[in-house]
Amino acid sequence: MTIKKILISLLFISTLGFGQNLTKEKALEDLNEFKILLKKQSSYYQVSKINFENQFNEIEIKINQKDSIPIYFLAFELEKIISNIIDRHANIRMENFEEDDYELYDLYFPFTVSSLGDKVVALNYNKTKKQYEYFSQKYPFIKRINKVNIKEFLDKNAHRRKLSPNSAKLTDGLRDLRDIGELYFKQGNTTMKDVEITLTNGREDKELVLPLSNKKNWYFEIGSTAYNRDYRNFDRDKDFDLTKLDKWLTDSIAYLAIPSMLDYDENPNLEHYLKSTIEKYRNSKALILDIRGNGGGTREILNTLSGYFVQPEQSPWVANVAYVRSDQFLDEDISSMRSRFLYNYNSEFLTDKDRKTIDKFNKKFETEFKVDANKFSEPYYMVLHSNQHPVECLIYILINDQCFSAASVFTSAFKGLDNIKIVGVTTNGSSGRSKIFYLKNSNIRVKLSTMLSFQRNGKTLDGNGTKPDIIIERDENQLLRKNDSQLEKLIELIKN
Repeated sequence: MTIKKILISLLFISTLGFGQNLTKEKALEDLNEFKILLKKQSSYYQVSKINFENQFNEIEIKINQKDSIPIYFLAFELEKIISNIIDRHANIRMENFEEDDYELYDLYFPFTVSSLGDKVVALNYNKTKKQYEYFSQKYPFIKRINKVNIKEFLDKNAHRRKLSPNSAKLTDGLRDLRDIGELYFKQGNTTMKDVEITLTNGREDKELVLPLSNKKNWYFEIGSTAYNRDYRNFDRDKDFDLTKLDKWLTDSIAYLAIPSMLDYDENPNLEHYLKSTIEKYRNSKALILDIRGNGGGTREILNTLSGYFVQPEQSPWVANVAYVRSDQFLDEDISSMRSRFLYNYNSEFLTDKDRKTIDKFNKKFETEFKVDANKFSEPYYMVLHSNQHPVECLIYILINDQCFSAASVFTSAFKGLDNIKIVGVTTNGSSGRSKIFYLKNSNIRVKLSTMLSFQRNGKTLDGNGTKPDIIIERDENQLLRKNDSQLEKLIELIKN
């Protein structure tokens, strides 16, 4: 099965036939089941400001106009509802759909796209130089797609990304633009094989009509640890050489890359490696912890490193506060919360000192919206502690807008500690204890977060992300893969 098959989230076409249909009655049953899931299971549905009833009524009207409807139609309509919830883990997927049967699904944008600031850039990859070049040196930016302003085009067609944190919204949307054949397919534009593009330099425009490409033109960020060739087998190979992740830089500055928040079961040597590496660089001037491009995983790495990073005078440290839907079993520390190192106030895993710290923390802690006690549990707390040998060097956590899920939690958990600075751009932000459900008749898969997860500042990770203490954006040289300017600027900052 291809990666694309794994990642496909919905299918909607108006002209192609697909054998699976639902009677009107069964479609309405599934729609009602979906409503109940949102109301009873979804955490972020409860805090959304959209009038969902109007959307549900519109879908009911569409369904009632036919004796039967294709399953893909229902899936598409449900995803449009999901897109209005800040839940970054939520999605809708159809099972057993063979997109390879449809040529358009294997067609992509004619060239690579990325962003520089708030502008969309047209690029080509030079294999000889192993760098990107402008698709048109004279007209480097994309102004319109099919006569629609590029931002408007993304807002309309990449709607799954519309509630990403602002810093990540454009980057995420360009992934969908790359897969423009899929976007056409969803809209029912099944005969379209080309795209109208307006390039610009800010003063003059250039109009192009180009055929869609058979090649998936990826953009590989030079600063992303997930795309670094030296680390690419980190989460795939138990025998991966972990020593590739760390090195001395200049001026007694140490560097450690963490490409994903790997579970220790996936690499039994990882925990020991992290501990020995921290000891190796204990006397460094500073340690740069690079998690750019880290898509998440578990909180085990966070828990291990916290013992070295949290200083005695700030220990215990309340790092995360979460609430679970109250219709679940909450009289004990349910396993999925334990695995996140989240415990209720009276948990046996918290000490009296922890509880005193929580009491002090709660005097100033205020969530960005009121948590409904009738729908959510009492809070669960992640409390970090200093170990017997904390490091004294400064820690710089280097982040970008592709730090997701557990990587986003990692960032927010350490923000505010005196010896740690968060550097880069705002993370993609997400933390939700997601669960999967299947609708009875259509077998449409629904993934929803069942937990509200708050940072120390009272804001959710979803929809907000974590802002850096020191902003360092990528520049043109980094965009073109000439050098990792974010890392270089951070090194200079530490040296001076």
